[in-house]
Amino acid sequence: MASDLTHPVAAFGLGVALGASPGPVQLLVFSEAARGGATRGLRAMAGANATFCLMLVLLAAGLSSIDPGQTFLSVVRVIGGGFLVFLAIDALLENRRRQQVEAAPGGLHPAVRGIVAVLLNPGAYVFLATTGTAVVADAAQDGGRGLAFLTVAALLAGVSLMDSGMVLLGTGARRVSERALRILGDVLALALGALGAWLIVLGFVG
Repeated sequence: MASDLTHPVAAFGLGVALGASPGPVQLLVFSEAARGGATRGLRAMAGANATFCLMLVLLAAGLSSIDPGQTFLSVVRVIGGGFLVFLAIDALLENRRRQQVEAAPGGLHPAVRGIVAVLLNPGAYVFLATTGTAVVADAAQDGGRGLAFLTVAALLAGVSLMDSGMVLLGTGARRVSERALRILGDVLALALGALGAWLIVLGFVG
């Protein structure tokens, strides 16, 4: 039984590494927290993590044969990249409206942004089709479906831990001056836009 626990422990470490890796979801969570505080950041995180959790649960339930083809990945990259570019433009415009509108930022609900950021992130599908499948299948082979679900929970816990850190960092960014916050928001928006443009290019040339 003790040896079976190595699967959840390893999965937790994998989740921490995954959550710490710069990517669309991490940038989105940080950006939302910086723009609207901890509540907005946590909503974006909840949407993203709930969606990723559903994917992992389906994987643990037996859908471990996901094998996205090149055409599928190309389409997801283009659509996902387009969504990130949309988020970047929306963030840049919202930074310009900040002085006139002090209420919570408008547009898409933060949870919806988080959901779409995961659904249109090709990295999520690649992870599920490769590393995710291997980790869950190995746990299921050694300890059955129960251990597979425990492994999934540990992986999600690691991701959530790091995402929570991004929320805290983003919330702390609100303590700086309005000008510095606007500059930070612009930098994050440009980073999102650059990621989106890169995904679109990969989608067409991949």
